[in-house]
Order: sequence, then structure tokens, then C-alpha cells
Amino acid sequence: MAAQRSSAGETTSQPRVFLLSLETEAFFEDMYKDLLNGLLSKAKVQRAKKADATLRYLSENTPDAIFATDPALLKPKYSAVLDKVISYVRDGGTIVLGGHFSSFAKPDHLKRFFEFSWGLPWQSGYYHRTTVHVNVNCQGLETRGLPASYSQKALFLKNVPPEGRLYLPNRDSMTESRVFGPERISDLSQAAVVFAPYGRGRIGVLSIMSREMSQLLSV
Repeated sequence: MAAQRSSAGETTSQPRVFLLSLETEAFFEDMYKDLLNGLLSKAKVQRAKKADATLRYLSENTPDAIFATDPALLKPKYSAVLDKVISYVRDGGTIVLGGHFSSFAKPDHLKRFFEFSWGLPWQSGYYHRTTVHVNVNCQGLETRGLPASYSQKALFLKNVPPEGRLYLPNRDSMTESRVFGPERISDLSQAAVVFAPYGRGRIGVLSIMSREMSQLLSV
């Protein structure tokens, strides 16, 4: 397990974020450099790339947030890690699933993951580019500092309760394809970014990856 270098202004009051990177692709750092730099400027970051190191860390530490950077938790061979993570969240922790998580996870695998592991009805929804807007009523989350809107291609999630939808389309949102003409978004309940209560903690899913989104890991 390696420690990520934080900014020169790091203080002991910085939140602790644990990067769970069991099967992250080699190009992850380059692709999400802005988000990682934003995170390093706000938090003390530790990272594990092996299951045994993850289990050891979570047995000895309680980070403020876990950032799962790939879909490894969907695989049965990491079931012990997943059980540990779920217990951590139920007891008040925060996990954010992002990076390559949505990009490499198959829709049917996602459905089983949320339904059977977490007891949640969340499923894959649209996959397209549109403008989404922040939900200032997202339960228990301070949205100041987050952009009011984004235009980005994202995998949306459906069946998320209203209080857990952080970014979603509005009545003016249209598809923004470079190939096909714009179409009005028919289902305004699907979320591009989720940050929902779970037990005493929270579970987030980031399909939008930017420097500003690092705030969700360091609040």
C-alpha cells in the first residue's frame, strides 16, 4: 500500500481518503489527473492495489472516504473486501465508485452488484451526453462549490431516490450527440452522479470525473 503525495499545505485536519485500486488500468492517473490533483489538494490519500493490503488497512483505520477507482468489487474473488467495505459504510463511512468503475462495469453486473450486495434497486440507464444540473436538495450534502451544471457523456443510473440524485437532467436538457440530432431527455429521474444515504453512511457513484468532483471525497 502506498501513500499518495499531498500538497505542501497539508495539515493534520485534512480528511483521509483511501483509494481502492484493485484492478485499475495503467492509464488511470493520466485520464483522471485533474480529479486526483484536486483530491490531493484537499485530503491525505492512501492507496491499496491488493486485497490483503485493503483488508489490513480497513481493519486498522477508518478513513473519511473510500474511492473505488475500478469495478473490481463486482467480482466474487473480492467478496471479502466488499463485505468489509459494506460494513464500513453501514457504520458511517462514505464510498464513492468512480474512475473506471462505470466505464468497465457491464449493466447486468451493476444490477446484481447493487441489488444483491447492497440491497439497492439501482440499474444502468441512459448512456449519452447531455447537460445535467446539481440537485441542491441532495440529502445531507453541502453543494456549495460544486458546478451548477455539466455537459458530459455519462452512464446514468435509474431507480435512485430523489434525495440521492446529485446531478441529473432538467426539462431543458437535450442529447448532445456529435452524430445524431438533439432529442429531448424523456426520463428526468436518471442521475449522472449519485450521493445517497446508506445505513449511517453514504454511497456515491461518479460518472462525471473532474477536479470539482474531488469535493465529494473530502467533505
